[in-house]
Amino acid sequence: HYSLLGRGIGRAVDVLAPLIAGIALAYLLNLMMSSYERHIFLPLVKYRPKLRRVVRPLAIVTTLVTVAAILSLLLVFIIPQLGASISSLIESVPGYRDSAMALLEQIALAYPFLTDWLEKLTAQWQQIAQGLAEVVSNLAPRVFSWTKSLTSGVITMVMGLIVSIYLLAGKEKYLDMLRKMLIAYLPEKQAQTILDVAALTNQSFSRFISGQLTEITILGCLCFIGMNIFRMPYPLLISVMIAVTALIPIFGAYMGTIPSAFLILMIDPMQAVWFVVFIICLQQVEGKIIYPKVVGSSIGLGGFWVLFALIVGGSLFGLPGMVIGIPIFAVLYTLIRQDMYKRLEGRKISKE
Repeated sequence: HYSLLGRGIGRAVDVLAPLIAGIALAYLLNLMMSSYERHIFLPLVKYRPKLRRVVRPLAIVTTLVTVAAILSLLLVFIIPQLGASISSLIESVPGYRDSAMALLEQIALAYPFLTDWLEKLTAQWQQIAQGLAEVVSNLAPRVFSWTKSLTSGVITMVMGLIVSIYLLAGKEKYLDMLRKMLIAYLPEKQAQTILDVAALTNQSFSRFISGQLTEITILGCLCFIGMNIFRMPYPLLISVMIAVTALIPIFGAYMGTIPSAFLILMIDPMQAVWFVVFIICLQQVEGKIIYPKVVGSSIGLGGFWVLFALIVGGSLFGLPGMVIGIPIFAVLYTLIRQDMYKRLEGRKISKE
């Protein structure tokens, strides 16, 4: 009854979506909040003991303000440049169309035997244009459905944010409750094994996230510096796009190259070509040097195993598998290595 089970799991995920989003958001925000607690607010307690009660609320508020400030700054810089790019695109389309038609006419005059083929090509483009017009006209009935989905997504994120705040405020209490439930309802050995694997998984994911954020920051800065050196348009907007898509390990920056090159194409086609060459070179440095050193070393995997986990995760689960495949593989790699050494020791064989 796989189909029935799948529908049941899907329904449960829909119902628990705000809780799942809240847990994921709390896990991500906890990295920043814990850093604020350790390095800023807890040292102040030595001089002001009365602050101990408000250390956690201050850390949560500071974390939320930091995230909001980063998102606001990105929007302030990105939206104007994106609007300018769209305006430039709209203004350039008629000129590109006229240039294309003139080019076709010149080719027809220079090579008469291509006239029939060019007429067929023109007819096909007209059919494509008519098809696009029909698609646009059919989009109207779906606007309501998209609006509904967007509204539902916003509500889920707001509820998830509220849930994450509660989880961050009492994370020790909730984790202690989970530990007690495991110990109470499972045999001691199984409970301890689950706790050990959970601790290893938390360590792997937290190191991976920290390493990934460090890596995309380095990549975005290098892209921004390079684009300014070569005087390419929209350096900030495109650098942010490249950095965001680079969250998908190794191959992500290539995905951000396509829309970025298209934006530059509207300004200067030749610079778009040089931009693609620049990103290919930068991606080689990122994929072979920065990523294995920063992310691979942070989770204890060599460059080969990082690439292996990326390929297998992407093949099995697509983009989500590419993102989380590496920390999951790091956990499996560590568990298998520990079991292997244990078995070697049991056979009195040195691991060397």
